[in-house]
Amino acid sequence: MKIGIFQPNINHYSSIDSKLTKIEAILKQNDLDLLVLPELFLSFYLSKEQVSKYTNEDVQFFKQKILQLSERYQCHLVIGYPEFENNQKFNSALVTGIQNDIIYNHRKTFLAPNPMEQSLFSKGQNFEIFDIHKIKCSTLICYEFEFPEIVRKLARLGAQLILVPTALIEEFKFVSNEMLKSRAFENQIVMVYANYCGKSESHDFCGNSAIVNEKGEDVIRLGAEEEFAMAEVNFESQVLRRKRLPYFKDLTKFEA
Repeated sequence: MKIGIFQPNINHYSSIDSKLTKIEAILKQNDLDLLVLPELFLSFYLSKEQVSKYTNEDVQFFKQKILQLSERYQCHLVIGYPEFENNQKFNSALVTGIQNDIIYNHRKTFLAPNPMEQSLFSKGQNFEIFDIHKIKCSTLICYEFEFPEIVRKLARLGAQLILVPTALIEEFKFVSNEMLKSRAFENQIVMVYANYCGKSESHDFCGNSAIVNEKGEDVIRLGAEEEFAMAEVNFESQVLRRKRLPYFKDLTKFEA
């Protein structure tokens, strides 16, 4: 599977149109099966006041356009956005199909312990598995993947690939540098982690977006600047890896 990550500078692409133009430029220039973008990409991960400026009409317009792009370029998109339902807002990630359709919509279930998320968003309630090119996938948003229990549960349900839109700041750079590798290694899965870079008024984003394989090795590791990168990822080695390190099988002995 050809997987791409776009790591934008938080100070670029201030309008929805500019974001859509950038996504299309990436898709036009690269033959991709899947492109992962950061948490709350539609609004960018900013202050409560800045995120709240985006309306449900903005969200519906954005959804329509990215579904069209996915179909036109035959590429699945994983993209964060503020979702509206009745009187609630959710920190959500949309996974598009390639037939002008939606494969999965994930609502963040564990909100980050900061004032913006805690005061603005309601909590989602579930995690699901879905297929992209016959690969079992799931989506987690930023803070959620930091819980080993969640990633282990998804892996035991069959997930081979976990897609993580994120908004990680410099203070917690360890999460991307080390924790991401541990989650991939201990579950023999591939992790795709798409972050921001640059400084806003309230956040100093660390970049460090990555694709990490089932051995805990970097397939892609971005730096501290805006960047797009892609890699072709093979999932066949996961079966051999799980035979070599039978964590799931041995864990059942402990549970018994």
